[in-house]
Amino acid sequence: MSYRPIATFCQFCTMLLLIVAGSQFQARASSNVLIRVMAANLTSGSNQRYETPGLNILKGLKPDIVAIQEFNYQSTSGLGLNTPAALREMINATFGTNFVYFRESAYSIPNGIISRYPLVASGSWVDSDTGVNDRGFAWARIDLPGTNDLYVVSVHLKASNSGSDVSRRADEVAELKAIITTNFPANAWLIVAGDFNIYSEDEAAVANLNSFLSDRPVPSDQDGGINTNQGRSERYDRVLVSFSLTNLLTPAMFPSRTFTNGLVFVSGNYTPLSDVPPVQLGDSSVSGMQHMGVVKDFKITLPDTVSNPPAAPLLSQLTLTGNAFGFTLSGTAGTNYVIQAATNLAGGNWISLRTNAAPFTFSESNVNAFIQRYYRAVWQP
Repeated sequence: MSYRPIATFCQFCTMLLLIVAGSQFQARASSNVLIRVMAANLTSGSNQRYETPGLNILKGLKPDIVAIQEFNYQSTSGLGLNTPAALREMINATFGTNFVYFRESAYSIPNGIISRYPLVASGSWVDSDTGVNDRGFAWARIDLPGTNDLYVVSVHLKASNSGSDVSRRADEVAELKAIITTNFPANAWLIVAGDFNIYSEDEAAVANLNSFLSDRPVPSDQDGGINTNQGRSERYDRVLVSFSLTNLLTPAMFPSRTFTNGLVFVSGNYTPLSDVPPVQLGDSSVSGMQHMGVVKDFKITLPDTVSNPPAAPLLSQLTLTGNAFGFTLSGTAGTNYVIQAATNLAGGNWISLRTNAAPFTFSESNVNAFIQRYYRAVWQP
């Protein structure tokens, strides 16, 4: 709602006052932003580092936010291994110079978060399982467009399907839930993504995750496969979201294809690869590549934006004849304006008197009933 010119009638005044302020009218229209979130454990070779195949996949899928595992990179231009300059080289070349990142320190296969949007805060929580001492739980609070921040946690749970490790994964999730509950706002927009190393949907870790996150819908590849390990027999990699965020999920769209539930990307069965340059056919199956990337897209409706505002109304030709006070309103022809009145500017108790399309003449015949009376024009989109 926008307000502008105010006309004042004062019973004891010798003249009528017209105040015309500058136009601040805004036309309102909603807009949407699509945000792609990806779980990525895409290292290859023998050193658990990001090499050309994994970087090709990241370039091709164009995620806005990545929960990344085994976040190691050896510069190809002499900037070293995992130095700030080397990591910046990787981010710039793969995502763009406007992307930011957080990477855990003091771990051999650290987790991290890469984002198109600013990181308001970030850090790492210790995984208290002493058998998982080469990475923690990386987290970030991300300043999304609009009014809500997004909280992201990048995880890499204990591997193997032995009974003891199945129990340890359940404990890791229970610990993670407690940490999130303590540190993040209730009902926050939350994504927990990464390599969960889950072998069976019967694991207690799955039930623990489902107690505070949604795993639905389950993404699949072009052939309908949902598993994400190299052998395509286990669903290790997941993008899980808080229940407060589920209504923003939207199909993942590519130039030639749409994936209603999100995408498990496999270079060997995705066609056409011209959708995702520079991905090569064998990128998902090179030596040391043990996982597939997982994508989910979200549609965020932004607050109202400004476009093509109508003209601010002009109140003119004020008249006072006996008990009748009147004026003419002009503005954008055909646009509806509302005349409102109040007896006290500070009180804020404005009463709508008339709505009409500009231009029009307004008059009121009982003004002597008021000691003073203020009038304003209101445009309501």
